[in-house]
Amino acid sequence: MASDIHIVGEIAITGAKKGSSMSGQASSAERGEIQGAKYDFTATYNRRWPHAYFRAHLALDYMIADRAKPIFERIFADYRRVRNKTRLKIIDVGCSYGVNAALLRTDLDLDDLYAAYLGPSGLLSSRQAIEHRAFFRNQGLRDDIQFVGVDPSFRAVRYALDLGLIEAGVTTDLETRDLTVKERSALADADILISTGCVGYATEATFARVYEASATSHPWVVAFAMHPFSYDDIAAALRAFSLETRLVEQFRQRQRRFSRSTERQAILKAMAELGMEDRLERTTGYIYASCYISAPPGECRLRLRG
Repeated sequence: MASDIHIVGEIAITGAKKGSSMSGQASSAERGEIQGAKYDFTATYNRRWPHAYFRAHLALDYMIADRAKPIFERIFADYRRVRNKTRLKIIDVGCSYGVNAALLRTDLDLDDLYAAYLGPSGLLSSRQAIEHRAFFRNQGLRDDIQFVGVDPSFRAVRYALDLGLIEAGVTTDLETRDLTVKERSALADADILISTGCVGYATEATFARVYEASATSHPWVVAFAMHPFSYDDIAAALRAFSLETRLVEQFRQRQRRFSRSTERQAILKAMAELGMEDRLERTTGYIYASCYISAPPGECRLRLRG
């Protein structure tokens, strides 16, 4: 079904040979060098409790999940209109502790979560599962959006499951292994795949495996890729499922602050070498992320409203 919505200021990614970068972002060959220069949050991603994760992210003013929330909500609304659906099944690739689910299923923003987890009298400052479950239950979790989390950080996914933020979790490392039958079933019939922080670590291998499991329902994909990581190979993998991918310039958002001068220098150097416009990174002190939307031809024609 085609929509009467139109994208303003879009760039269509029609394809790229392996090793090239039509979107002006780092190719897969350069990914390792960029990862080496980036701040490493790995130690906080797979603990039983998310407090260290939120503390590390707050220290760098990590805000992409908050900035992405209204964009996801707008796209969800357009998807409902195009597909004539009310209840949505969302696959969150790189879900970690279920932050996207927590934000999109409640009226909370990221500052609310930082305060709840890290404040001296925060309602989530304890390590008591019953209190954490009660906190989110009392927020009135929306039931018209169902989340399935995909992330190899199995303790983080278990936390999100225990709290009821996500309905199911896939913790296989999909960069190296295929989905099991049970995992494929959990991902089947998805409406939209989203991601806010894993591009550059999760490659086309992960996205292709996740998409293939739900391909019969032709889900859309909405992903934010932090500069200067490439989305070209992922777009190419999705093109094999007959999806068109568009870079929507107006949806570019702040991801987080630079962690140190060496990280800033390395990322700005990579952006310069790739010919990427880096005015925002140079003048704000923040790293930005670009938004890509993939959908069957003619379906997602989002009108950008002021």
